[in-house]
Amino acid sequence: MPALERYDGVNYLVVKKLMREGKFPKNVDIKILSAKYGLIDAETPIPYYDQRMDKQRAKELHGQVMRELSKVAKKPYSEIFINMGKVYLDAMDGYGEVMPNAKFAEGGIGQKMAAMREWILTPDTK
Repeated sequence: MPALERYDGVNYLVVKKLMREGKFPKNVDIKILSAKYGLIDAETPIPYYDQRMDKQRAKELHGQVMRELSKVAKKPYSEIFINMGKVYLDAMDGYGEVMPNAKFAEGGIGQKMAAMREWILTPDTK
């Protein structure tokens, strides 16, 4: 199934709810950082797996993630919103060189979720 459907964390639930309600903007693209597959499109079909992100896995994925981020950075986005946990961020070490317009969700999971929802629903920021 598509990666976005495979995952069920709170942030994915928020995105899927906005999509169901017709509130998710068409000009927003979603990338997912998977502990198993690296940085992938939300529509990428993936099977069930049981692998957690840890510092070692983030280090292993770093090259693939940076290559994919370089591709993302070439697109004409006015802003990129990143919402992930600290260990996942380790896979993006050095992102600032390829994505200077990135904005990060900060705080606890609830604060990050709320910031992401607000960003998605704010027109003309993408």
